Amino acid sequence: MKYVATVGGRDYSVDVQFAGDPGLYTVMVDGKPHDVDLRQTARGWLHSLLLDGRSYQVARTEGEVQVDGRGYAVEVERDFGLVRDRDPGAAAGPASLKAPIPGLVTAVRATPGDEVHEGQALVIVEAMKMQMELKSPRSGHVTEVSVQPGQEVDRGQLLLVIGD
Repeated sequence: MKYVATVGGRDYSVDVQFAGDPGLYTVMVDGKPHDVDLRQTARGWLHSLLLDGRSYQVARTEGEVQVDGRGYAVEVERDFGLVRDRDPGAAAGPASLKAPIPGLVTAVRATPGDEVHEGQALVIVEAMKMQMELKSPRSGHVTEVSVQPGQEVDRGQLLLVIGD
């Protein structure tokens, strides 16, 4: 099945082929093949992903995917061969960091006004004795922090916002 996946404002051509066993796929991304083993864990909101032999933890919220705690804005559409127009400034603007899981905030490593870099650990959320380090999806300045250590959060709840 063919898709167009938009990640951080960039489009990727994705072709997913079932590889025989449940959860096993061959995925072509912009013509490059990848072996994928994707399994939902007992927690439901968390998935185990083996991509070309490397292991990742994946949590999905509306319009966003967290991979090993790092959030990515993602939009996936079926590819019907249509030409799509993209606003070149679509990736600009604030980026929201949201809780991929319900849990307890154990640490917040940024305050409004702080300059942060892409991939920098900003918030740690704990659920069922597992800690997930949530990382900045891009570089910029923290404009809003909506949580504090010791606070319970729901899946998809806003944690902080990063602006230019």
